[in-house]
Amino acid sequence: MMLETHGDICRLGYLRIIPCLLEDEDAKTFDFLASLFFEIVRNVQDGNFLIGRPIGLITRPVNARNYVTLAAELDLIDRRSQKLGGFGKLYLCMRSASRFRRLVEGDRSLKLIDLLMLNDAEKLFFLWALFTRDYPFIQLITSWAIKKGRFRRQEAMIYAMEEAYPQSLRKVLPRSRIKEVEAAQRFRERRLAIRDKVEWIKSSQYAKYRHIAPPRFEWLVDCGILKRSGRGKYEVNSQMIYDPQAILKLASLSPEKICHYLFNDFLKPLFRVYKPAERYDVFKAMLEVYGKMRGYFGERVDLVKLECMTALTLMEGGLIADLNSIHDAFNSLAIQFPDKIYVMPGARGKSPLTYIDTKDLEV
Repeated sequence: MMLETHGDICRLGYLRIIPCLLEDEDAKTFDFLASLFFEIVRNVQDGNFLIGRPIGLITRPVNARNYVTLAAELDLIDRRSQKLGGFGKLYLCMRSASRFRRLVEGDRSLKLIDLLMLNDAEKLFFLWALFTRDYPFIQLITSWAIKKGRFRRQEAMIYAMEEAYPQSLRKVLPRSRIKEVEAAQRFRERRLAIRDKVEWIKSSQYAKYRHIAPPRFEWLVDCGILKRSGRGKYEVNSQMIYDPQAILKLASLSPEKICHYLFNDFLKPLFRVYKPAERYDVFKAMLEVYGKMRGYFGERVDLVKLECMTALTLMEGGLIADLNSIHDAFNSLAIQFPDKIYVMPGARGKSPLTYIDTKDLEV
């Protein structure tokens, strides 16, 4: 569960820039990284897009610093080393990362809409990261939102902070931090004790609500699950490409089961939108992804992550294949080239690793 969030970190799209700033493999303090980040985004304008009054824009250095914190919570940054985190390395293996590399290098400019809007593959990537890193809080919030259908921001904040938040803390915090859980369990009682609305809005507890709950509903907007239907109002996005029942299923899973469902049954509605990939397409995308992952993770890469990133790379090219068919394709390739493709057991409880000798490998 992500324990440190701020009310201004509502737009996931900004986060794509941060891994590109760490690609030189030099450790960077969060303050220094935030200063680089702010200089890149501060002058980006898009008058037409601003008409919609998007929230979560970076207008001050403190906003950029808060997004860097979010990047660390999502494992785009590794807190200890202050270098790339696991999901940061994976994002850099996506084709869309090239746009933001060039932006960081000063070779191109982007409009604000380009910085904020996610393509379908990026939406899936961030769902993967969110449902893995923010378990079980984001799962509870998502399930509630889907079942409600439409709701107001205030109602959502109350559910998130007075029901989902205490449940989540109880599940993830050690017994040594039981006082934090007990304090969260008293949130409703303390809110009801404040009769005056103005006094409530000025209270430290309301500030906590505002920093923790609203960004998560905005992330679901960015991922295409919710949409804003007016000031302070949300509803399930009737035009989303996912099946609401599949989202409920996704929200019921533990982190270790997320990717297997997300890149299999969850993808089924997308087969109506994307062209099914041929086996050759899968081979080609997998080798492309392996070449990138090898640069960040070493020659032995996590096989499941390789297959998930292959699915995302195919989507970026207008094609689709689920994890089962991608794994079948990998097995076929391994049988065809037994002297070039190796699979090794991972550490206890971890996915198997694979090594692919891509030299002179033609598929």
